[in-house]
Amino acid sequence: MSDLIFDEYSLALDNLAVTLESSYERMKCISLSCETYDYSKVLVNRLRAFYCAQDRIKKILGKHQIQNGADFFVEVVLFVLKVFIETEKLNIKVASEQKLQKKRGSIKPDISIWRNDTLLAIVECKTQLGWMRNHWPIHFREREERLKEIYPESELFVLVMTSCNWSGFGRQADNPEVNQKFFCLLKETWPTFIPHEAELPAMESPIENLLMQVRRIALRRESA
Repeated sequence: MSDLIFDEYSLALDNLAVTLESSYERMKCISLSCETYDYSKVLVNRLRAFYCAQDRIKKILGKHQIQNGADFFVEVVLFVLKVFIETEKLNIKVASEQKLQKKRGSIKPDISIWRNDTLLAIVECKTQLGWMRNHWPIHFREREERLKEIYPESELFVLVMTSCNWSGFGRQADNPEVNQKFFCLLKETWPTFIPHEAELPAMESPIENLLMQVRRIALRRESA
């Protein structure tokens, strides 16, 4: 009887990594543009697809919670960074959850950016900051201080998916670190509310702003 079962879902999962690799190789060969927000389109469309799929799975199976989206957010940001670095030929590499020191309790940033064994920057990725809406500046300052103790010349960036459930980082005119160190992608909207194949929604800060900072530190350290 089991020979007659065709499990489409397991087939889709089998093809997931293959599709990811195929899209990565294809995007490396085309000219993605920072000026037309191509990277943001890739990022936002994948976030929309993931969260919409999770909402449907939740309803079908009667779950109370969707699958944690934090890991997927890191994964899709990592994908975009790898494509950008390869396209721009920046001679740096990215890693995820890599310890900065070989000892217990070492920082394991969501994403770290390296040239050889030298850390250039870390990117902390959060889906939202609702739980730390009132003390995020202190939290990230302490994180940056710990980072500087190990790699004094490295930089910290914070990327948040949406300003839903908190007030966002504010205006760049009031805080010059906004869109330079602190980035928030979606403006007061959740990915499931973005129509399929629609134009980009209102964005606090497109991912290209972060990419420009990555290019800056890569070129600066290369010329040093």
